[in-house]
Amino acid sequence: MPLVSVVLTILMGLAAGLLSVLLGVGGGIIIVPSLMYLAGMDIKMATGTSLAIIIPTAIVGTVGRVQAGQVDWKIAALVAVGAVAGAYAGKFLVSIAPDLWLKRSFAILLLFTAGRMLLTK
Repeated sequence: MPLVSVVLTILMGLAAGLLSVLLGVGGGIIIVPSLMYLAGMDIKMATGTSLAIIIPTAIVGTVGRVQAGQVDWKIAALVAVGAVAGAYAGKFLVSIAPDLWLKRSFAILLLFTAGRMLLTK
């Protein structure tokens, strides 16, 4: 891998780590598009790689937030139950979903979320 690509990849990780701890975002919003457009990955490879990257990022971020008293463990546990079930369903669906459908669904989700955040207090 050329040095420029290595540096860009590290900077992508830096941005994802920073934003994930500050705002709870990073994996999907920063890493997936970056891997697709900077590293030339298809969306399935980019999302799989992003999921692997989230593990250490989430651990570091969670430890810091726990130390600051900023984790609601009851809500986290309830959401985790649904998230694990959803991950099993997603694991099946990603194997049959066309790349174009995944990219468009991802874009719509980002636009919807951005609109809601801009329009609410």
